[in-house]
Amino acid sequence: MKKKRFVKRSARSLPGQERQRLRRRAQELLAGDGTAGDLFADRPAAATPAARPRGAPGAAAEEDAREAVVVAVASGRCQVDDGGRRIDCVLPSRLAREQRSRLAAGDRVRYARRRDGSARVLEVLPRTTVLSRPDPHNPRRRRVIAANVEVVVHVVSLRQPPLRPGLIDRFLLAIESSGAEPLLCANKIDLVPAGERTAALAPLAPYRRLGVPVLPCSARTGEGVEALRARLAGRSVALVGHSGVGKSSLLNALAGGEIAVTGSVGGRGKGRHVTTRADLHRLPGDLRVIDTPGIRELGLWRIEPRRLARLFPDLDPLARECRFNDCSHLHEPGCGVRAGVADGRLEAARYDAYARIYRSLIEDPQA
Repeated sequence: MKKKRFVKRSARSLPGQERQRLRRRAQELLAGDGTAGDLFADRPAAATPAARPRGAPGAAAEEDAREAVVVAVASGRCQVDDGGRRIDCVLPSRLAREQRSRLAAGDRVRYARRRDGSARVLEVLPRTTVLSRPDPHNPRRRRVIAANVEVVVHVVSLRQPPLRPGLIDRFLLAIESSGAEPLLCANKIDLVPAGERTAALAPLAPYRRLGVPVLPCSARTGEGVEALRARLAGRSVALVGHSGVGKSSLLNALAGGEIAVTGSVGGRGKGRHVTTRADLHRLPGDLRVIDTPGIRELGLWRIEPRRLARLFPDLDPLARECRFNDCSHLHEPGCGVRAGVADGRLEAARYDAYARIYRSLIEDPQA
């Protein structure tokens, strides 16, 4: 009983406006999706984690706050681009504790200079798109790969390392969920002899038939780079893909000079990690590119098995023909999806990709 009375008195001791803010904040957390915009964008300036009382040493002046774009994130800090100037900013303690899920390259923020000359992030603004995955160290937490990009370029390699259609399927699902547009870039085309290219590119044909642009190119020789540059001009882009496929080399080719460190493929044909963090670069033609670290496995963030079919544009129309509304499309009678495979309306490779991912989500929701 004493504990209850203590809690009650503590709550009443808060100012009325503070109690209302905490109540409103709790409602927002229950209703929101946990994005950085939900957490920080709607707070009054005086209540942001970065705000300090006026006149306090080093306090940031709210009226001097400016908007900028995050170009890189480090522990407890980030670098922002404000009209071409790169500025180092300190993160509020709460944001710093959760920065892998709350802040990423491409995020728009408000920041302000403090009296001691340093800069501090005040808030993270709402996102238009967000590409994310489960945190490999804690699958219950979200790790944001890139924010506010219009196009996600999945860079693949036909050889060294070999093509991995399963990873393509997962990236397309993540991109579909993010709200951005997908594009497949087959890098290292120079490693494939001219007479073998049609066969080497054949596994990418189903994605082209889905309307996903597929552009072969070579960062080393420059083949196809101009076509890719023209396709992306004036847009905000993220380069993603398996380790060793040449994302950083492709970035250098698009930039017309070396702005990113590159590496080579390991002796077993596996990619090596060269890029260790996501960085945003401004290139000629008003092209903004986020170069992301390579990954070997991609978990899917909050994609439930029952809604997986909706993220397959070639499978979803057939799913509406199923006898049962909750059809998994694996074993139920009267399945429109399996009927579509049988009569050729759905490619077997696409159905196999769906079935493989569906089973992995049943076994592990964060797989």
